[in-house]
Amino acid sequence: MKFFKRSQFVGAIVALIIGVSVISAGLNSCATLNSLAGLSRIQFKLNDVQHVQLCGIDITNKHNVSDFSIMDGINLTAAFSSGRFPLTFTLDVAAKNPNPPSGSSVISALKVTDFPWRLLLNGQQTISGNIGSPVGVPAGGSTTIIPLSVTVDLKQFFADQGYDQIIKLALALSGNGGVSQVQLKVQPTMSTPLGPLKYPSELTIVSTQFGS
Repeated sequence: MKFFKRSQFVGAIVALIIGVSVISAGLNSCATLNSLAGLSRIQFKLNDVQHVQLCGIDITNKHNVSDFSIMDGINLTAAFSSGRFPLTFTLDVAAKNPNPPSGSSVISALKVTDFPWRLLLNGQQTISGNIGSPVGVPAGGSTTIIPLSVTVDLKQFFADQGYDQIIKLALALSGNGGVSQVQLKVQPTMSTPLGPLKYPSELTIVSTQFGS
């Protein structure tokens, strides 16, 4: 029978402990990585457009030029002639984490920490921006709204169009949520226990329905 020296015995115990720790850590890492796969299920959609103002005039629920007062018409014409025609609104983006709340804690309380976006109106790229602070997206399928404050100078991006065409575009945004005129390009970053996880490519959000 072969006998171990004391130093050899202690070394073997240390190696065993380290080995068990590594295996345990590996299993935990695998479980974490499997949990992180659920991040691909975070879904986004365009929810609605609210608080639409054109040159400081509230045009929410206005559909035709005839809906404007005489003074509104005078102010809009003067603004258009000045070379600036600012449109402001809030674009509500809905985010959903469909993972069950009883699942892994890794994906049960995700946060959108970075949400760089580019706005397209009628296919024309306009401005870009980001969120001001992280937005939690809890598991369980409930919807979280990410409000984006938008200010676009329509005269700058639609200089080849006339007054009537630009007015029609603004009015299209103010009616029935207005999202049919909007596309949003985003590349979100989520917070995870392993650090930030950035989507590998830009998403194009055009739908008013969550995807599968």
